[in-house]
Amino acid sequence: MGGAGAAGPAGLGGDMANLQNMMGGMGGMGGGMGGMGGMGGMEGMMGGMGGMGGGPPQDMGEIDGGSGDTKWKWEMKDDEIIVRITLAKPATKKDLAVKFGANSLKVDVFGETIIDGKLAGTVHGDESTWCLVEKGTELQILLSATTSNRWSSLLEGSD
Repeated sequence: MGGAGAAGPAGLGGDMANLQNMMGGMGGMGGGMGGMGGMGGMEGMMGGMGGMGGGPPQDMGEIDGGSGDTKWKWEMKDDEIIVRITLAKPATKKDLAVKFGANSLKVDVFGETIIDGKLAGTVHGDESTWCLVEKGTELQILLSATTSNRWSSLLEGSD
């Protein structure tokens, strides 16, 4: 699966353009099933069907994390967790070490450990990835949770 740049055996890394190319240029996916016989936007029409299984958990939005000079934010939507780390200076993939485990995440930037701990849930390490955006000033990590059960925190023991 070329084009994303290697970040060691535990994950893939690279810039957003490479990530979009790898995904076939899907961009933001807009209205869902847009090219499928005019069915785009159907999810909006079906959203109000109460009593059909309870619906997904409420999105809590971005939650602050980290301490010191480098803070991070994380958000969970369905079974996807997005971690955003704003960097003080632009970085390249050579400046980063991102390691995913089924229950752990370690992120080093310019040799400094930003996140290192046991996750509050379990992820598919082989389906998780990261990329640099905003000209290298933001690291985005996408974790693929094994379930869509809402996590109360990114790391175990931190609320």
